[in-house]
Amino acid sequence: MIANWDVKYETNISEIDSQHKKLFRLINQIETIYEENKTHLSNHSKLLIDAVSELEDYTISHFLIEERVMELNQYPELEAHKKQHDRFTDKILELKKRLTTGNLVTNDVELNQFFSDLIQFLRLWLTNHILKEDMNYKPFIKLVL
Repeated sequence: MIANWDVKYETNISEIDSQHKKLFRLINQIETIYEENKTHLSNHSKLLIDAVSELEDYTISHFLIEERVMELNQYPELEAHKKQHDRFTDKILELKKRLTTGNLVTNDVELNQFFSDLIQFLRLWLTNHILKEDMNYKPFIKLVL
């Protein structure tokens, strides 16, 4: 089930909303590759690894910008928010390492389960993080980059 952008995710900070939309697209891209190749994921492992790497890189960039905006506006929960970003980044790095080392990329059954779990995790984390945590900083943001 592809995750669709909805107005309920809007922070009304154009740069942040634009980045959140791209995160949705990147997760949907991983899901599309997964859905279209479920039966032979190992044949498409490079494509999947590249898609996860792109998501990882863009997420790290987004977090830095978002944290800079919060810092600029002296958001009082900045450190707690950064810790959530750090935990997410650590989890993605851990999952990517699992994906790129060992035999996972050659085992269709395990790869199928890995991507099913990954997509569910990404979708839930992103939507919950935006709706709960990012909405908390929304009233504090007066200045943007």
